[in-house]
Amino acid sequence: MKRILTIQLKRLGDLVLNTAALGSLRQVYPGSRITLIIDQYSAELAPAIEGVDEFWVYRRNRSLPLWVRLSGTRFDGCVDFTGNDRAALMVLLSKASRRAGLRRPEQRRLRNWIYNAPAYSSVRDLHTVDLYLNLVRRLEPKAIPAEPALRLPANVLAGARSLLQDLGIRNAYFVVQAGTARAEKLWPAESWATVIAEAHRRSGLPCLLTGGRESAELKHAETIRSAIASRAPCIVLAGKTDLLLTCALIRQATFFLGVDSVGAHLAAVFKRPELVLFGPTNPFHWRPRHPGGRVVRAGFGPDYEPLSPTEPGQPMTALSTDTVIRAMGDLCG
Repeated sequence: MKRILTIQLKRLGDLVLNTAALGSLRQVYPGSRITLIIDQYSAELAPAIEGVDEFWVYRRNRSLPLWVRLSGTRFDGCVDFTGNDRAALMVLLSKASRRAGLRRPEQRRLRNWIYNAPAYSSVRDLHTVDLYLNLVRRLEPKAIPAEPALRLPANVLAGARSLLQDLGIRNAYFVVQAGTARAEKLWPAESWATVIAEAHRRSGLPCLLTGGRESAELKHAETIRSAIASRAPCIVLAGKTDLLLTCALIRQATFFLGVDSVGAHLAAVFKRPELVLFGPTNPFHWRPRHPGGRVVRAGFGPDYEPLSPTEPGQPMTALSTDTVIRAMGDLCG
């Protein structure tokens, strides 16, 4: 195949996990030109994604140029990692002879007709990384397994070193990302303050509190910092660094603590020791899979293992600080 179109219009965390499938696609089609359509809110990550020749950004209020460009371009193959109606239309306009996508229930017959290389994979029974890899196998059955990967530009790594110097951090630190776009994933600020203070007591390291620019995330970060008071050195960087700089800070962290968010996926990509807090969402589909990754879930004990894709969750408020501290184990030193 000379030209392959891939489509990922979901959240940043999905795009991070999608890099495994993109890497596998590049390996099986080394000479192809791969185009990836991403949402405008994920565009910051593009410079760190390898194996993609060009990025087309879907801008929700200015999408006409992309639709025109897509209509005037012919692809040989297409993989839809998104699975919604908008992405299905993009697949149709790609004019690709081979079109891979996830087969949906029969009531979506029109969308299913668009894909002539459908994947019958179970969303419920697979980790998200494996779900995306199965879609690549619909184009090439010999596609090999892979794990998510990012390569940060040299100037971003240099920027992280400069920032740490400006902050007076000369040695190690740990990162906490407590914010998320979904309110049901937030853990109480006082609970985070208690855990951060304990992590500092055990490690002797300062905490960098990272996060996005949404007002709710910024408020949550500041509330956590106020609740910590003098119990631990904690610098709030939420909303003050761009995504790639946050990636670099997580990459260099001694360990990571956070909720189910893009920060946790980034820590997994860089194989940082981490503990990820889950509540309503099932860790079976989103958990870190590297040896240093651990999870804890509301309603379960500190030794929890995410083994069931149908296990019901509980609100984050049902997760105690004692359970999280016990789950940290030797993570902090």
